[in-house]
Amino acid sequence: MPDNLQQGAPGYAVGWFSLALINAGLAQGKGRSGLAWWLASLLLGPIATFLIVVLPAAGPAGAAPQPVGLTRVLIVAGAVVITIGLIAALGLAVGGR
Repeated sequence: MPDNLQQGAPGYAVGWFSLALINAGLAQGKGRSGLAWWLASLLLGPIATFLIVVLPAAGPAGAAPQPVGLTRVLIVAGAVVITIGLIAALGLAVGGR
């Protein structure tokens, strides 16, 4: 394994773990299981963030779901792009390229 990849791994791990914690908080704020979304976020990362924000909040059983607006989708897409960019920049800074 290349040295720069091994050096960048801790930075990616910290970013990925932090994102999972943020996602757990977002999920709890929408009435969903924080633990389940934390575990999903460890596997899916920014994709889980997108899903948490786009999916409607968990409401009472039988309640009609609310439509997702274009503004919300664009905000989430921007947040995902920024998150990926920050993780990549952190990896480049740690990796030395």
